[in-house]
Amino acid sequence: MSRAENNSKTETLNSTILIVDDNPINMKLAVSVLESYNFNILVSLNGENCLKQARENSPDIILLDVLMPGIDGFETCKRLKADPETRDIPVIFMTALSDTEDKITGFELGAVDYVTKPIKIDEVLARVKVHIQLRKLTKKLKDKNVLLQEEIQQKIITEAKLQETLKELQVAQKEIIAKEKLAYLGTLTSGIAHELCNPLNFVQNFAQLSSELLDEFMEDLTLENKKIEAEKFENFTEIINDLKHNTEGIYQHSKRAERIIRMMVKHARLDSSQLQSSNLNKILTESLQFAGKSLWEKDEFPLKINTNYDDSIGAVLVSYSDLIQAFINMFDNSYYALKAKLEQQESINQDFTPTLFIKTCNLGEKVETRIYDNGIGINSKIREKIFDPFLTTKPPGEGIGLGLSLTYEIIVGQYNGSIQVETKLGEYSEFIIEIPVTKDIAEFRMQNAEVRS
Repeated sequence: MSRAENNSKTETLNSTILIVDDNPINMKLAVSVLESYNFNILVSLNGENCLKQARENSPDIILLDVLMPGIDGFETCKRLKADPETRDIPVIFMTALSDTEDKITGFELGAVDYVTKPIKIDEVLARVKVHIQLRKLTKKLKDKNVLLQEEIQQKIITEAKLQETLKELQVAQKEIIAKEKLAYLGTLTSGIAHELCNPLNFVQNFAQLSSELLDEFMEDLTLENKKIEAEKFENFTEIINDLKHNTEGIYQHSKRAERIIRMMVKHARLDSSQLQSSNLNKILTESLQFAGKSLWEKDEFPLKINTNYDDSIGAVLVSYSDLIQAFINMFDNSYYALKAKLEQQESINQDFTPTLFIKTCNLGEKVETRIYDNGIGINSKIREKIFDPFLTTKPPGEGIGLGLSLTYEIIVGQYNGSIQVETKLGEYSEFIIEIPVTKDIAEFRMQNAEVRS
């Protein structure tokens, strides 16, 4: 055997050919020759059996006679190409037909080649080897394409995960920076709060004492008014009233300074609060009462309150006092917005009904609270900064700028919740608060405390 023949047989090893022919002589000749070249041979005498064997054995190539009883070669080829399991198997027609139109029909049905009868073995062998090699190359290319697509998809998934991780890291970085700022604020506050509170107490006490002394002096002066010239008496009275006004201002501003210090201390001591199972709806009801107490006592604010509480909400593990404080801050913020808009509308003689709407909803693993008011809304320029410490939109002397910051630290910092704001300047504001109920809050706060340290 020559080296060329040996290489040829090695190339065809393990390749399977399905021969379909109803002529035993042609069949025997083709089988004997092709087997000598190490092909695995399958035989079929008709189209129906050809379709069955093609599905079961998936040969590398099919030699298909055109003229057969039952379904002919053209119909058999058509059905092979219509079946997803067999459509990729190359088909070579064996035909005695020499009409060009029949050959074109074969190609249109999906055949890759044809050989004419009587069969010439060298021609058949050459065509079979070419198309088997093409099939193998096509299959390799297809497999590589599948692998490439899988790699591309995996890279897309990996890139998406990296992007998601990057966003999480950016969020975590912002939270860590915010926590570090608050931790520094807490450390600073703890160090100076005591030193500031004592002098402030003295200022308040002496301001009250000075006010009382001025009242007594005014009473004595009034008794002696006949002994004093009218002009001097008027001057004395004016000076006393000015001093009285100043002492009241000193007292009020010292009280405000005390409130600021207490709010700052509250920021520093949030993590020390005890957790307990609490009813969220009850917390909201009490927060409403506490926040509106001063307004109800003055009877100067005609506020309409609508509530829609979800009774399916169970107990949540929170610090009762801290969460009440958080909601009081939010309601105070809404009251201010409503009162400001009421004053605006009254100044232009427009009817306006200040309305506050509170809704709770059980989301399964979270509970949602929505606080809506039809007040003055929030300017878009400061919307993203409203939870920053010391940011306030109120006039000097009216706002501390720690209320919403403290609320954010309680909801997000303590309970791993979230606060979103939807607003339109001059029309409304809505705060959407979500608090987890299945998350182990104690564990989260412990991890949070480790980050701070």
